[in-house]
Amino acid sequence: MRHSNRTGFTIVELLAVIAIIGILLALLLPAVQYARESSRRTHCTNNLKQLGIALHSYHDSFHGLPPSMIWSPAGEPLGQGEVPIGVLDGVSAGQGPQSDRVFANWVIMLLPYFEEQPLKDAFDPKLPISHSRHEKARSVELPLMKCPTDSFNGADNHFQRSPVTDSGYARGNYAMNAGTNQSCLNGYPNCTDGYSFEGTNLADDNRRVWGSGLGGANHSTSFREFPNGLSKTVAVEEIRAGIDPLDRRGVWALGFIGCSVTAAHGTGGGNANKGPNRGEDFIQGCPELQQRLGAQLQAENMPCSYRKIPIEISERATARSEHSSGVNLLMADGSVHFVSDDVDSNVWHLMHRRESPKTFNLPF
Repeated sequence: MRHSNRTGFTIVELLAVIAIIGILLALLLPAVQYARESSRRTHCTNNLKQLGIALHSYHDSFHGLPPSMIWSPAGEPLGQGEVPIGVLDGVSAGQGPQSDRVFANWVIMLLPYFEEQPLKDAFDPKLPISHSRHEKARSVELPLMKCPTDSFNGADNHFQRSPVTDSGYARGNYAMNAGTNQSCLNGYPNCTDGYSFEGTNLADDNRRVWGSGLGGANHSTSFREFPNGLSKTVAVEEIRAGIDPLDRRGVWALGFIGCSVTAAHGTGGGNANKGPNRGEDFIQGCPELQQRLGAQLQAENMPCSYRKIPIEISERATARSEHSSGVNLLMADGSVHFVSDDVDSNVWHLMHRRESPKTFNLPF
């Protein structure tokens, strides 16, 4: 007679092994996710460093930094004499491509300085950004302008600028700091620390607008205008791509506030832009966003608001990211740092000004 001795796991032993494997995977998963986010954050940091090199190279060539946008001709007729150039997007307001007065922005002007000369050549400086000849150029996915942590900056979520027909504008995650100014114009009644401007007739001859940050509409600043020091002034910072095609935030080819410009840091009531990832962005198109997305804007920490003076404008936007608890900043000296969401609101405010009567210590 033959006897066979069979060996193997009992059901209890098998369940124990499965449980141990599950525990090990549960312990390993956060480490894997942390490593992936660390890699994405490093990628994002390197993008900002390259933008810093491009900004300094541009300054060496032109003895000044690029304006946040190029606007032409002078004046903003749609604003009924109440709105300066640079804050109202006529195309998004339904006035058609013929209303577009934006001909370039700081990113387009920097393209040759990060090896994108062919793309720069695709933009005709004599034509506005909305022109059909720019359809392909403005929809290009620029890796240098994207932070891989952002889950909404893909080609399937281009900004639809025109409410009628639009091929879409590609997303970006970096914005020039326009400053901390109040949403008013210096010299107007009850305006304290507002924007400077050239041309008192806002509808017809207003030619420049600028604040306490880097560039303005048709306005360039020089490194000589940084008495706080280049190392203490934010030049470019992270922003999030809009979470819907109607959301204009994070568009690399448009120089409006919210698209590729931040503004009004530390101003307003409550926690309005008192630090990164805080407060509401005041942007054009917010009513439609609120109607379409409702509570999703709050859930994604992308709240918005608006006011009409006499028409919707984009006037306030803060730094945002999907990193855990903070954002990356490029300082004017070319250094890159991570700043916590819990940064002191006064320091955050002063970091976004070229000059300040107060001394302060950086949070990094």
